[in-house]
Formats: sequence, structure tokens, C-alpha cells
Amino acid sequence: MPTAMLARVGDILRAGARVAFVASDSSRSEGLVEAVGALGPTYAKFGQALSSRGDIVGEDLARALRGLCDDMPAFSDERAVEIVREDLGAEGEAVAEAVRAAGAPRAAASLAQVYKATLDGETVAIKVQRPEIREMVDADAALLRLGASAVERTGKVKARALDAVNEFCSRLYEEMDFRREAANLMQFNALYGENGSAAKSLPKPGIVVPRLIDKYGVGERVIVMEWIEGEKLTAGRTGAVNADDLHYVKLGISCTLSQLIETGVMHADPHGGNILKLPNGGLAYLDFGLVSTVPQQVRDGLVAAVALLIFSRNYAAVGRLFGELMLIPPEVLEDESEMRALESALEDAANATLKFPEGGGVPNVRFDQLLGALVALVPRFKFVLPPYFLNNARALGTLEGMAKSADANFNILAEVYPYSMKKLLANPEGSPVIRKVIRQLATDERTRSLSIHMLFAMLQDVSLLASTPRFRVALDALREREGRVLLFEVLACELRNALNRAKSNFMRLFSRRSSDFVALA
Repeated sequence: MPTAMLARVGDILRAGARVAFVASDSSRSEGLVEAVGALGPTYAKFGQALSSRGDIVGEDLARALRGLCDDMPAFSDERAVEIVREDLGAEGEAVAEAVRAAGAPRAAASLAQVYKATLDGETVAIKVQRPEIREMVDADAALLRLGASAVERTGKVKARALDAVNEFCSRLYEEMDFRREAANLMQFNALYGENGSAAKSLPKPGIVVPRLIDKYGVGERVIVMEWIEGEKLTAGRTGAVNADDLHYVKLGISCTLSQLIETGVMHADPHGGNILKLPNGGLAYLDFGLVSTVPQQVRDGLVAAVALLIFSRNYAAVGRLFGELMLIPPEVLEDESEMRALESALEDAANATLKFPEGGGVPNVRFDQLLGALVALVPRFKFVLPPYFLNNARALGTLEGMAKSADANFNILAEVYPYSMKKLLANPEGSPVIRKVIRQLATDERTRSLSIHMLFAMLQDVSLLASTPRFRVALDALREREGRVLLFEVLACELRNALNRAKSNFMRLFSRRSSDFVALA
């Protein structure tokens, strides 16, 4: 093992022992940020993910971990000035002087610290990467890969540990490239910023995205953007979301669902330090180092799976859908016994995590439990998880944790389900997967034909959960060609069934009258 890696192992062991000591005593929890921070950015990311899950790790520990988002020990301002000059060259001299004039940073996180500064009379945020973190992450990545390979060789764990490590480390390297972050920011702004193409689908006043300021250049370790004045969602003594601020979290969830289902461009790191609540009721998204792209086919499949799981509880159809989305290898898909086993496993997972109300409706669920139950099926059925899966799951899990800190009864499926059903009813992209599934859901199992009754039941579900009049939901669907085609097919099927019933009744009546005539004769 190279000397640098051995030294890193020593650092991790010393810092890890300190983390265990601090975390074991709640009275020392305030020192946890410094202890985890000493492990470096790789491990701080795990702490950030847990910082919004007080329902899992306990509120005291979660509150302490929230400091990893933007309250870690800062590096010196002199070193920050040096990094700006190294990264931007002569073009960035004005940025370096602005950092020097700004004094102490306003926030310090695992990868960078941020200065509130003035450039050409404008208040800006200057983000400067921590020194020497790339070398640290290089060593961590090598060690994690060695560990994952060793785990896989034992044969005791069927999960593809090395793939998971490679995915995690790849995303970490992406976050360390601020040129990539600049491109992500501009793309996200074009979708969800002021006049963004997807902004109109969100509740008002919507999302604010900082403007990239690239006149001084954009480096791999330095980025300048507009300063957004706001308050952290998780601010306050408890570090949780105030009950009065639940509408902010719901706006964040609406934006995340739009990203996950509509546009496929997803801010995959929406922790408390990256989302600000604004005085006008809107939200500001910050830090675009981790933005993933979800393919159209997978977005369609997610919508369909949610509807099949909740509206019809059709676990066999969900299993087949996984196959259509190429999440299951052919050897499993073509094995009937394996597919039956998958259907049974999905039903068991749903029964264990989804609590359906007696009168029907959306089940109560904790997202992390449902996700855990599904991930447990990965090694058994050789699921091929796409690279963005864990990041997107973490994004939803983080927002759910914020919402639950404000309202313990918050149910994320009650937000996801009506959003998915609206998408299914309209099918704006003309997806063949959605086209097939919506007809499955609109089919009456007794008659095995499309039913206006089933269609109305779907409209009623969406209307109640989305607090939107049923005619409004129907009108939105009918604006799209697919929605109009679906209604036409349902009405045509109902008319055909009515004619068949009338014909059948007429034939029975005619047969009875004929029998009576013969008897009289």
C-alpha cells in the first residue's frame, strides 16, 4: 500500500475514534462537526445525508450533524486568496481582492467555503474550494474500493459494493469541479429560475436561482454568483423545520418532483444549507455541484410504478415494468419462476412498509423504509441500478426528513401520487409505457374493458389529494392529445359495451317471445 494511503488510514482511524467518542455522549454532540470534519469531505457527505433524518438518528445527533452543511472549521482567508489567484489567474485579481476585503467566510462546508463580497458594486457569493481535498478524496476512493472489493470477494454480501463505491466517488469528483457546477447552475436556471421553462408548473412564488457571474472567469476551484439573501429552512435553536414553514418544504418537494418526473434535471443535494426560505414565500436553491440527469424512460417508469403500486396494487405489473425499464437482467426477466418470486417479494415489501387506510387512499409510509425494502431486493433479483438512483433517492429522503421535522404525520406519497397521476392522465410526451399503464388502470377487472367508472375514480383521487377540482384535473388532461385519445377510447368502449348489452337483452327477449309463440302454436 502506498505511503500516502497508509498515512490516510492513520488519519481516518484517529479521526474515526474521535467521532465515536463524541457521538457516544450527547453532551459532546456540538463537537461532532469538527470530529467528522477531520475525516474529510468523503465522510462529511454521509453526515450531511443523516443531518435531516432526526427521525432515524435522533434529533440531538441530527442537529449536531447539520453543522456539516455550512458550519465546518474554515481554512485561512490568505489561503483562499492564493487559490483564487492560482485558479483564475490575472483575470481573477478583482475576485481575490474581494475575498481579502470580505474577511471571514459566511459559510464553510465539506468541499468549500463561501464569502459574501462586493464586485463592481454588486453583492456576490464567492465559493472557494478547500485546499488539498482532491488528494484526500483520491486516497479515500482507493481505500473504499479496496474495502468494497474485499467485501465482494467474501461472497457473504450479494450487493455490488464496488459499483456503489464507484458511483459515490464519481459524484464526489463531479462536485469538486466548479466549471461543471457553473454549467449545472445555468441549466437549472433555464428550467426553474425566473421565466424558466418549467417554473410555471410550480406553486407561486416559486424558485429563485442565483445568477452566474462569469465575467471574471470560472475556475475548477472558484465560482462567483449572485448573493441571495434568505434564511435557512433548518435555522433556529432546534435545527428543525418550523411547523409554520411546512409550505416551504412542500414547494421544495414540488420542485423535486418536477425535476424527477418532468424535466429529468435534478438537484440531488437539497440539504438544509442549500435551500433558503425567502421573505416572499419562495425558495432559493444554492450549490449546484451535484445535479443528475434522469432519462425520459425512467421518469415514465417511476410515474407508472407509483400509480400501479397505489391505485391498483398490481405488484405483477410493477415487476414487469422493471423489466421494460431494463432494471432487471434478461435471465431474471425470462424466468417465469423468478418473476413470480419478484412479484411476491414486492408484495411483501409493500405490505411491510405501506399502511393502506381501511377506506382506501394513499398509504402511510416512511420513504427511507420503503427504499430500504426495495434496495434489499437488489442482490436477490440482480437489479441494475442506474448511476443517479442513490442521489435522487437521497434528495427525496432529505426533503421528507425536513417535512417530518415540521409535521410528524407528513406522508410523501400523498405528494408524489397525485403528481404522478396527473402525468399519467395527460401523458404529454406520448410515452408508450404511460399509454399502456394508464389503460391498465382504467380497465375494470370484472368486464376486462376500459371503464368510465375507473377513470372517474382516478380523477377523484387526484382531485382530493391535490386539492384541485375534478373538472380542473380533467381539463388539464384533455389539453394534451393523449388525454383526449384516452377519453375517446373509454367512451367508445362504454358505448360498445352498452350496444352489446342492448343486443344481448334484445336477443334474450326475442328468444323468449319466440318460445312463447311456439308454445301457443
